[in-house]
Amino acid sequence: MEKLVKTIKGYISHHSQRDPDTREGITVSYFESLESIKQWREHPEHRVSQEFGRTHFYTWYEFQIVKVERKYEWAK
Repeated sequence: MEKLVKTIKGYISHHSQRDPDTREGITVSYFESLESIKQWREHPEHRVSQEFGRTHFYTWYEFQIVKVERKYEWAK
């Protein structure tokens, strides 16, 4: 899926974190538009992966679509 998501027009970036003990995790993906998000959500290969996750891995998950108004960073 990592290579596939990068082919979606409007894809910006993504990152994932997983707890090695519980396997709980989060993936944050950035897209330029709601249309780009829809293209990713409805991509046929992604659909197969989503169904596999629902039947083999997940008992619950949540999606949030949010708009980033500003971003700040700091590094030492």
